[in-house]
Amino acid sequence: MDGKQMIEYYKNEIKKNPKLGESIWVDCDFEFDNDTDVKRDILICGEESNYEIFPFGRKGDGSNYALLNGEKVAFISSEGECGIVARNVKEFFNIILTCKYITYYFERGVFDNIDNFKERFNMANNGAENPEIIASFIKSQDFETDVNKIYEMFLQGIITEPSLILQANPEEYEPWDDVFDTSQEYIEELRKKTR
Repeated sequence: MDGKQMIEYYKNEIKKNPKLGESIWVDCDFEFDNDTDVKRDILICGEESNYEIFPFGRKGDGSNYALLNGEKVAFISSEGECGIVARNVKEFFNIILTCKYITYYFERGVFDNIDNFKERFNMANNGAENPEIIASFIKSQDFETDVNKIYEMFLQGIITEPSLILQANPEEYEPWDDVFDTSQEYIEELRKKTR
């Protein structure tokens, strides 16, 4: 299956259980969205991107999740941050369902080591309202549950090259920043650590 087919697969699987969809919205701040238009809602300031963008999900604040070039998955903030969060659709759903609010992880230092990541992971999961419903789906999809492996999966998504770039019209707007608000500095640090 290609990326769009995988999105449809997970959409249909989640739709089978309305309580699961509600739990994912409450505990992970994610829902599928078919109404986002790339030019109207994402490239609103005359941005250009180095990837083909296909939005498929959103957060409550208007931020988007999008398929890039039919494969990778990106987070595109309503506040002007963006970045790749998963190497493919299956890894994206594995990450968001096990890590919960993935924006909790967008802070410099979280990916420095497994201990920092585990601290954030435990914090996100301790606040979950319906962990058993999501856990059942995770098991049915044979998703990874080992925190060490999830850390590595998430990290590999973040350091994917090339980074997602949304370049605004420089005469009117600042270019969008990475998800860590570091102008790619932290992502470059992480890449160097993994080489």
